[in-house]
Amino acid sequence: MLVVFLKEVRDALRDRRTALMVLVASVITGPLTLVLVAQFVSGLEERASTLKVRLAGAQHAPALVNFLRRADVEIEEAPADYAARVKKGDLEAVIVIPRDFHERWLDHEEARVELVFDDSRTESSPAIRQSERLLEAFNRESAYLRLMARGVSPSLNESVKVERVNAATPRQRGAVLLFLIPMFAILAPLLGGMTLAIDATAGERERGSLEPLLANPVSTAAFAFGKWLAAWASATVVAAITLAGFLLAAVLYAEKKLPALLQFGLPEYLRFVAIVVPLAAFTSAAQMLISTYGRSYREAQTYVSYLATVVSFIPLVVMFSGAREAPWQAAVPVLGQLMALQRVLRGDGLAAWDALAPAAVSVVLAIAAVAAVARLLRDERIVFGRS
Repeated sequence: MLVVFLKEVRDALRDRRTALMVLVASVITGPLTLVLVAQFVSGLEERASTLKVRLAGAQHAPALVNFLRRADVEIEEAPADYAARVKKGDLEAVIVIPRDFHERWLDHEEARVELVFDDSRTESSPAIRQSERLLEAFNRESAYLRLMARGVSPSLNESVKVERVNAATPRQRGAVLLFLIPMFAILAPLLGGMTLAIDATAGERERGSLEPLLANPVSTAAFAFGKWLAAWASATVVAAITLAGFLLAAVLYAEKKLPALLQFGLPEYLRFVAIVVPLAAFTSAAQMLISTYGRSYREAQTYVSYLATVVSFIPLVVMFSGAREAPWQAAVPVLGQLMALQRVLRGDGLAAWDALAPAAVSVVLAIAAVAAVARLLRDERIVFGRS
């Protein structure tokens, strides 16, 4: 097995272009995405922290303008073509005040304003929410002053007062935002072990080197397990390098932009690697088993892409389905690892069942898949391509 392992590793390292492509993609893609997300979110936070509104027809609402100035809000006059600029994305939100606003407000009649925005642009959401909150605050102040002018306590207008208490920590909120780290941790072993797993099975078969290799007085189990160890090692190395790139990006850049939301340091990195290593064992074994049925490298690559598609959909299904965590999920490959990774990123306690159950299931399934590969290598239809 050791000889086969070293042989597969040596063959993989000879293909320097493929190895370089995998490593560069692993090192750059994930961390660069993290940096872009951190830059985007920090930009939204900066916009939300700046009190600024754009008014069209500010001269028609002196009371509203006075309220905004007392709240230290920067007021900017909207241009005449504000609607077109909002649609184009040059302006985020504009409060449009009609001519009769002040008269209707003085007469205690319904005074309407328009809030013009384009919610298809994500970057506009802070300005939209800020404008809505300021208008609601002005509305409440006007109602309180009118009640007090009539000798009525404003508290009578609020039979139920709601105080919002957010139980989520900043780190937990950041884990929801930065779901891409667990997603890349799940996909990295697939990318890292795919090339070697295909080349060690379908590639050998297509080149015609599988038959003389099996002619040696060595059991097929030794060949299968040696090849699997090489694919597993490749998947583990690529996953570790990918997560190291995230660690570097988080320490050097993202934590400075999102210090309260993102905490991905060395302890989290080591836990991520410990969770991903058993997953890499399963994915590389599954890729080898699937590739064994391929008559050529390209055919096996097509088969393996189906597995990659299914695995890549699991994080998206979990994120958008709103499924709650359950103990049985730890026994499901990929899903169990994803739940454990999310708990680590959220800072929640990781129980022994959450960590050991997915690892044990992955290793057992990996050994079963490799045993199936060893059995297939004894089949002439697989080795020689006979029907």
